[in-house]
Amino acid sequence: MNVTDRTLIAQNFLFHGMDFNYIEYMLESSLVRNLREGERLLHPDTPNGHLHLILEGRLSVYLAEQEELEYIVLYAGECAGEISLVDGLPPSAIVVATVDSRILSIPHDTVWSLVNHSHEIARNLLEVIAGRMRNNNVALINTQNTKKSFEHQAYVDALTGIYNRHWMINAFPRALQRSALNQLPCTIMLIDIDKFKLVNDSYGHLVGDLALKVSARCLAENLRPHDLLARYGGEEFAVLLPDATLEEACTIAQRLCAIIADTLINYESISFQVTVSIGLTQTQCQETLEKLIGEADVALYRAKKSGRNRFEIFDKLA
Repeated sequence: MNVTDRTLIAQNFLFHGMDFNYIEYMLESSLVRNLREGERLLHPDTPNGHLHLILEGRLSVYLAEQEELEYIVLYAGECAGEISLVDGLPPSAIVVATVDSRILSIPHDTVWSLVNHSHEIARNLLEVIAGRMRNNNVALINTQNTKKSFEHQAYVDALTGIYNRHWMINAFPRALQRSALNQLPCTIMLIDIDKFKLVNDSYGHLVGDLALKVSARCLAENLRPHDLLARYGGEEFAVLLPDATLEEACTIAQRLCAIIADTLINYESISFQVTVSIGLTQTQCQETLEKLIGEADVALYRAKKSGRNRFEIFDKLA
């Protein structure tokens, strides 16, 4: 090898903390390679039998399932292919030269001879692998956090901050099933803001949105901790009350009506109040969410027809 290559190889982290003169002869079977910009060094479809030391240039690492997203960048003094070399499996990532680069490819047998010959090399290689694993763990945590963030956005109503209908159709049936298995009562409420169209027509949609947010907050703050609340659509909300007797459910419904009716909604010089009508139905067996929502909707319609700002119970015998 020429003097320049020898200097670059000796500076690689693999040989950190040792006298390179003592192991230089062991690299005679290693090959210095030139990679053009965009050329692939490693790919999951091709087995890897070398440890690649980066002498000059820059390599980008892409996860096989996300080739369009750069995972990490490797620079001169670092190496690539160490994990697939150790476990004998195909590479789990795609490694591509970002710019014209030069590498030293050390054959598998030579790598293990170096490890057996030098504790420093063994320690350095372990440190490289540990660093890769730590990066993988950080990437996994970030991916999970991103996934949770997306899931949160998918299940939460952007305007009111409470859960949306998409979340409801998954969460409510599970709660109903638990109550049925434990032979406990469960109540569904359907809540509608009275004359909401008049609010929008009189004050505009910005004020209407504020009325929705204030109403949602009142509901969320005045339900029990284990009750489930979702925006069903438009100006309607759905509530599931697990383990609530009919008397308890009526008490909660009455409280919600009173609190919302007493709450002032203020927007600039505008100040007004809204009321809600509530329809509720109860079950002690495993009925479908669709059936219970339909029953609550019938009771809600009766509450509207009876003067609003009130609740009605679905009459299963009617």
